[in-house]
Amino acid sequence: MTTSTLPFNDLERVYELLAEALDDLPEAQETPFLAQLALALAHRIPDLSEVEAAIREARRASEDAGK
Repeated sequence: MTTSTLPFNDLERVYELLAEALDDLPEAQETPFLAQLALALAHRIPDLSEVEAAIREARRASEDAGK
């Protein structure tokens, strides 16, 4: 199975869209928004192991950023 990824320019656009969306939300709505986004994106990935790997990757990055 070949895994495809977004081109870097598209990934930058995703970052911009996320930043704008989070800036527009009250702080109390940021976490529910991110959870809903994660579920919406996961719903589009037909392979559970890929979703699990993405969760682990995000968790490691968050833990490393907190060090």
